[in-house]
Amino acid sequence: METTVKNPLVIRCEYCGGDQRFDIVKQKYCCAHCGAEANAVEKKAEYRRWKKIRQEAVLQDFEKVKTFSCPSCGAQTMATGEDVSAQCPFCQNTMIDASFTDDNLPEVILPFKITQEEAQNKLTGWIAKNKSNPAAKLIEKNLHRFTGCYLPYHIVRGGYNGNLGISLQDGSAAHYPFRAYLSHTAVNVSKDWDNLFLDGIEPFDFNEAREFDFGFLNHQKAKVQNVVGEALNARIGEETRAELYQDLSKKVRTKEMTVFLDDNENESIPALMPVYLVKCKNGVAAAVNGQTGKVSIATGKKKNLTKLWWLWPTLATIVVGAVSFFGAGMGLAWALALVFGLIFFAVAHNRHHAEIIDEIITFPKTKASHNDTRTEFFANFGQGPVPSELKFFTFGRILKLVVGMLLLTFLPVLIAIPIQLLKGQPLSALHLGYGAAWYIIPVFMAIVLAGGAGKAMMYGEPLYFEKRPNGKLVRRRLPSQKKFSLKQLLPGLKKIDSAKGTRKTVGWVIAIVLFLLIGSVAAML
Repeated sequence: METTVKNPLVIRCEYCGGDQRFDIVKQKYCCAHCGAEANAVEKKAEYRRWKKIRQEAVLQDFEKVKTFSCPSCGAQTMATGEDVSAQCPFCQNTMIDASFTDDNLPEVILPFKITQEEAQNKLTGWIAKNKSNPAAKLIEKNLHRFTGCYLPYHIVRGGYNGNLGISLQDGSAAHYPFRAYLSHTAVNVSKDWDNLFLDGIEPFDFNEAREFDFGFLNHQKAKVQNVVGEALNARIGEETRAELYQDLSKKVRTKEMTVFLDDNENESIPALMPVYLVKCKNGVAAAVNGQTGKVSIATGKKKNLTKLWWLWPTLATIVVGAVSFFGAGMGLAWALALVFGLIFFAVAHNRHHAEIIDEIITFPKTKASHNDTRTEFFANFGQGPVPSELKFFTFGRILKLVVGMLLLTFLPVLIAIPIQLLKGQPLSALHLGYGAAWYIIPVFMAIVLAGGAGKAMMYGEPLYFEKRPNGKLVRRRLPSQKKFSLKQLLPGLKKIDSAKGTRKTVGWVIAIVLFLLIGSVAAML
C-alpha cells in the first residue's frame, strides 16, 4: 500500500487502483473495475508494510509532540509543541508532563469537520427542548467545560469464520457455521469513556480518513490509548461479536443465541476520531461527533429494553375468544382462547429479549452503520460448504402448527359429527361444550410449546436454501437432517427403548388420551 494513497482505509487494486471488495465465498478481495483478485494474506502483509513506513514517517516529527497526564481524572493527552496549553480537555484541571512511547502512535485520523460552536449549538438545542430533564440542566451548567479532542479508537476490518449457537429446549444448542467480513468497526480504546455512550455518535465517515501526522494536533489535543494488551483484545472481540450479533439476530429472529468467532485474516488499525465532549457528575455526559454533529447523551439513568411484548398476544387472544363466542358460543370460546392464547404468548415470549442498560439519548435518530459488514451462512450438502440461507419461522411451518392444533382441539367434534349423522340426528343436538375434558390435551400441548419445545422444533431443524451464483435460492436438505414434524414437540415420547419404565409411562399416557377422547365424544353425543 503506497503512502501516497489519500485514504489508508481503502483496499486498492494493485493493477488498476480501483477499490477492492471482500468476497465472503471466495475469501478474496475482488476489484470491481478489472476483476483482479488478491487473497487476505497478501492484503494483510501489504498493510504491515504500510504500517512500518508510516511509523517511520511519523516518528521523524516525534520531537514536536508533548504529552500530559491529568492528576485529577487520570486522562493522558498529547499535543504538538505549538499547543502550549496544559489544561485537561475533560475536567479542566492543570495537567503535568507524562511519558509517551511510539507504541501508542495512531496510524489513521478522521479530521474535525464542524467547529466547537456548531457542535455546542446542537447540544444547546437539545437542552432548550428538554428543560425538565435533570441531565439537560446538569449539562447546561457544565457547558463551559465542553471541548473538542481526538479520542483513540481501533478500526477493525477483515474476515472471520464463526459459529452461531442457539439454545434449545433440552439444554443443548444448535450450531450453524457462518463467515463474516467487517470493514470499519470502530472500537473505543479509552477506558475512561463508556462504549455504549460513544456508540451513540456513530457512524463516522470513513471516506474522510487520512494518514496520521502530528500536524492534525496543532489545534486539538488527542487522548492517549489506555486499553492495551489482553484488555484491548477482549474489547475488540466484544465489539466485533456485538456487531455481528445484531446482523445475525435479524436473520434468525431471536436474541437467545451466542456468537463464536475464530480470527481469520483481519487487522486492527489504531486511529483517532474527532469528538466534542463534556462529562458531568452522576454518570451524565454529552458527546458530539466532530464530523457529522450527531449527539449522544448519557442521562445517568437505567433503561429497560423489554418492550410490551405481551400486548399483541393479549389482543390476539381476545380476538380469538370473541370470534369463537359469536361463532360457536361460550362452550368453545374459553377453550380456544386458552389454547391459542398460550401459543401466542409462547411465540411472543421466545422472541422478546429483556435487558436493562444505561439510558442513552441520541439525535438525529440515525443508526450506526458500518459500510461493508456482511455475514453469510454456509452448509455442506455433500459437496463441501456452500453459501446458504436458513429459514426458521416460515409461513408453511406456522400454518402447519396452527392446523395441527386446530385438528387436535376439534378431534372429538370431528369424530362426533359423522356418528351423529349416521344416527340420523341433527348436528345442532351435539353438546359441544361437554367435551371440556378433552381440552386438557391441547392446553398441555400449548404449555409444551410455551416451555420451549416449539422453539426447539423450529431452530433445531431449519429449512436450508442454497444460494446459487445467479442469486436463485434452491431448497436443499442436509444428509442427516430430519423432516419437520409435530412429533418433535414431545421428544421424550419418541425415544421408546427396552426399558420397562419408559414403555409403561408411554402406555399410561396413551391410555389417558384415549379415555379423554372417548369420554368427550360420548358426552357430546
